[in-house]
Amino acid sequence: MATRVQIAFNLAANGVGSYFTLDDATKGVLDGATYLLGGDVLVDVTSKVRSVSVKRGRSRQLDRFVSGSANITLDNRDRAFDPTNASSAYYGSIVPGKQITIDRDGADIYVGNVADWNFAYDIGGDATAEPSCTDGFAYLAQQTVTPGTQTAQATGARIAAVLSDVGWPSAQRSINTGVANLDADVVTAGTNALQYLQKVGDYSEPGAFFISKDGLATFRDRATLQAYTSGISFGSAGIPFVDFAVVYGIEEMVNSIAVTYTAGTVVAGTATANGTASQAKYGVIDSTVETLLAAAADAQALADWQVGLYSEPVYRVDSVTVNLDRLTAAQVTSVLALELGDAVSVTPPNGSVAQIVSIDGIEHRIEIAQHLVTFTMSETLAAFILDDPTFGLLDTSVLGF
Repeated sequence: MATRVQIAFNLAANGVGSYFTLDDATKGVLDGATYLLGGDVLVDVTSKVRSVSVKRGRSRQLDRFVSGSANITLDNRDRAFDPTNASSAYYGSIVPGKQITIDRDGADIYVGNVADWNFAYDIGGDATAEPSCTDGFAYLAQQTVTPGTQTAQATGARIAAVLSDVGWPSAQRSINTGVANLDADVVTAGTNALQYLQKVGDYSEPGAFFISKDGLATFRDRATLQAYTSGISFGSAGIPFVDFAVVYGIEEMVNSIAVTYTAGTVVAGTATANGTASQAKYGVIDSTVETLLAAAADAQALADWQVGLYSEPVYRVDSVTVNLDRLTAAQVTSVLALELGDAVSVTPPNGSVAQIVSIDGIEHRIEIAQHLVTFTMSETLAAFILDDPTFGLLDTSVLGF
């Protein structure tokens, strides 16, 4: 298994390793240079791993991103991960909250923290420990924004300010500037930090706010998401896949949109847009987007843009699955470099032309015999590009905003 799993344990808690140990005649000598104070260190537990699953992203383009999760099954027949086993090297440190990292050949797949330790036993003698993990969204969901009047500013600056307000380290961020301008809205007491950040990043921009595979609080603004550049190709012209799915229906359709904008503590107004031709064919499929936008014109532009994107069904690639163990080293590197919001090219196996789609979700399923990665996808947000054969089609490609 090329995948590595590391969990943070305080090895000094049970007197293991060269750490200061209180009342120990050798390791407890004050001011010594050999046995230093301990603390959590990442311990490689890969030899105990039976399987790993990781899931990050969102279910569809119009939804917000949710907390990334990881679940790991560890061989626990020797009770190494039994919190009641005093002879375990990890005794006293098998508790929720411990950091966990998952990588393949040094390329991060997931960084988060253990939320729960689950255990399973059977009468045949088998035993497993199953840490269930969440990413940084779990921390943000437990924080509240300081009440008061915000500064009128771009979305990126607002996200950075809120992250600082709740104590998120500046070194663990990747924040775009943002295009949308926000109102000097009034935050009331008890406002949940994660929900507020999603209102800013996912809805008011709209962009993509998520925790990256290496644990960074990440905001991709709509300019970044719409600026398509040629990248990775899946299919006959690029990286081979082992499974593939397309959809053609109303799952991602909206033909009646209401976008609210604010003034202080209240909704100042609502901008609406309707795809009348679509409504005549498919009925009304409506959506309300609550934003912190400062101007009616910005809200109207957002409503018009989304109706232009989502009012008609699109035959599109929904998911692609690759087996990393069947790829070249260069292809593995390319696949692991992909992140949420990236645009990729996919050539369906039925002979149809390649499609450009955006990555909404990334899922890893890792076992001893194979490492599968599934990308779930939506229609790309790339805006109209003059003379471009894909994004420069008159009356088809949608203008950005």
